[in-house]
Amino acid sequence: MSAPQKPKPRPPAAADQATPGGNAFQTAFEASLAVMYLLDPQTGVILDANPAASAFYGIPRAELAGLPLETLSTLSLRKIKTILAEIRKNGGGHVVSRHRLKSGELRDVDIHATPVVLPDRRECVFTIVHDTTARAQAERALRERESLLRAILNSAGDGIGFKDKNHIYREANPAFCQLLGQTCKDVLGRKSSDFTDRHTNAKYSDESDKLVMRTRQTLVYESRYECPEGSRIFSVNKAPVLDSQGDCLGVVFIAHDITSQRAAEAALRKSEGLLRAMLQSAQDSIYITNAAGLLREVNPAFCQLVDRQREAILGQPLSAAFEPGELNIQQSTRRLAMETQGPVNFTQRIKRPGHDAWVSVVKTPVIDDAGDCLGVVSMGRDITSQKTGEIALRESERRYSVLVHQSPVGVFETDAKGRLTFANDRMLRLTGRPMEQLLGTSWLAAIHLDDRQEFVRGWHSALTARREFSAEVRLRSPRGALTWVSTLMRPMRDAASRVIGYLGALSDITERKKAESMREDVEKVIRHDLKSPLTAMGTAAELLEMLGPLNAEQTQVLAELRALARRMQGLIGLSLDLRAMESSQYALEPVALDLRAVLEALRAELRPLTDGKNLSLRVELEGKKPLLVLGERRLVDTVFVNLLKNAAEASPEGGEILVRLRREKGFAVATLHNQGAVPLDIRERFFEKYATSGKIQGTGLGTYSARLMVRALNGDIELDTSEAEATTLVVRLPAADPKAPAS
Repeated sequence: MSAPQKPKPRPPAAADQATPGGNAFQTAFEASLAVMYLLDPQTGVILDANPAASAFYGIPRAELAGLPLETLSTLSLRKIKTILAEIRKNGGGHVVSRHRLKSGELRDVDIHATPVVLPDRRECVFTIVHDTTARAQAERALRERESLLRAILNSAGDGIGFKDKNHIYREANPAFCQLLGQTCKDVLGRKSSDFTDRHTNAKYSDESDKLVMRTRQTLVYESRYECPEGSRIFSVNKAPVLDSQGDCLGVVFIAHDITSQRAAEAALRKSEGLLRAMLQSAQDSIYITNAAGLLREVNPAFCQLVDRQREAILGQPLSAAFEPGELNIQQSTRRLAMETQGPVNFTQRIKRPGHDAWVSVVKTPVIDDAGDCLGVVSMGRDITSQKTGEIALRESERRYSVLVHQSPVGVFETDAKGRLTFANDRMLRLTGRPMEQLLGTSWLAAIHLDDRQEFVRGWHSALTARREFSAEVRLRSPRGALTWVSTLMRPMRDAASRVIGYLGALSDITERKKAESMREDVEKVIRHDLKSPLTAMGTAAELLEMLGPLNAEQTQVLAELRALARRMQGLIGLSLDLRAMESSQYALEPVALDLRAVLEALRAELRPLTDGKNLSLRVELEGKKPLLVLGERRLVDTVFVNLLKNAAEASPEGGEILVRLRREKGFAVATLHNQGAVPLDIRERFFEKYATSGKIQGTGLGTYSARLMVRALNGDIELDTSEAEATTLVVRLPAADPKAPAS
């Protein structure tokens, strides 16, 4: 709050009319829309207040009377009494302060006070309060803009200045003053002729200024100046400065040093752009109206938005650019910006043939030094994609909500620490518990006690590693009902890839578990029933050999029969081992095996396939030494039988299956190559369970079991699909010591 200012003397007649107690004063006091009240100059207590004051402060008039002024003002009582004393001494005063409304809001106020005498000879202070909050905000904004402009001028590397019509420097930034070898204080208020010789000044300064002001056009030229650093060449850009009435106030100029390089021509174009091309280059819609509401300037983006030609709307009211349904908010916000002298923000939809746009508009009043509003600058940013995104997001959220609540699987969310925050209806039914019994870590209590410890250990490990987690567990309802579920929890990440929680799903697999149990029982029966005839086959083979001499062909057939019987028995045992491998419980007993010998021994089993399609099986070994691997014979046999059978089935008639063997960094590598490509629909899931395509007899377990066994052997297998018409499989198995005896 500034100190009170001594008012100008008023004519006696005006003072007489303002004497309290007079009918004219009382009528004006009651009916005035201005905030008025009478103060006790000794105590600072409000003696009376008019209805406008009651409405402004939000306090009933009866409560205002007798209220100390310090309850409304941000000033202390001591300061208020000091000001009142000065007002009495000076015969009046003007004070700028801040008052607090009943709502607690602080308002900037402009107070005019005059000492008066009541009819009962009591002395008081008659006060008129004007709400100047909007003006104060606008003044602060103006000061900020002026500070910003000053900062830009001070930080600019080019010399920038302004000369009035008499060629006197009224503004110059430090860079320009440095070019002249002067301080800014020494430059301002002087003419250019004070710093340059007469010839240079006449040619480059005064004459060019006159030309710019007369033609109202920008002038660009190059000039040589003698600076403290020596002779320098500058590119000078001069432009007229016009007021709102079109009168030329002077010339603004930018002097750019182009001595070092001619590339400053680009900087010259940039300087011109700073003065004339801002509107043309802006992607936002910009339109400027004067105090009368007429369009003074528009940019191409605005013309495109409203589908109007620039020439057709310049100088016209807003109705020339906007449709009737759009006009009301444009006019009301323009008036509001001018009245409040502050920015006004709103969002509007602009529809034209061929386009439908949402625009976020900011209207900012243009205020001159006298506080008068010269017009309004409006800037509209196209937010159609944002609006479309918001609509799409709401629709997506709606669909997500419907899908989650109607999903046939249980869906739940946890925070980053694994504490449950949401569960859908299906999960509530699966657990047999209400939501409040699942929140936090309580949901873990729904897991069967026998499964819980292992599940919690794996779940905590996944939380620590920020990875997904899956498991199959039993849920136990409060009534004791058991439900097998498959659980899958995946981390949810924010835009910075930080884990913010986990999304989980529960699928009821009770029926599958029952089917698997039944399948295991059936498999046990089948394995038991198959072993008996296989044993009989082996006994029959021995009897045939004992009955008499066999020719070479019969001996070969008998040997193959025995080998197949052994393979069949091995496969029956392998089926049990595969289940152990799936649960990572298989105990490997490796021995050294000659990989080429293993492959050669499989020819007999593959012969029906290869002979039927006239295929050749070729095995090539890199080097002369045997390639030994560490593994179990029946696992290695089964892996390559499965892979070679697939290769034979996929190969065309008369084709070739080539197996190349080599040693590589502690591994024995077998590369299987055959003509015929893996179908596109199963390439990504080639090694997955039940992945098959176009095979009537296929089960989709061959490659799955092959990879399972290779990994059990501590090896790996991969598919190479780089060739369009062929398939290559690469099998890596741990290599054995070349000196080890082969089994």
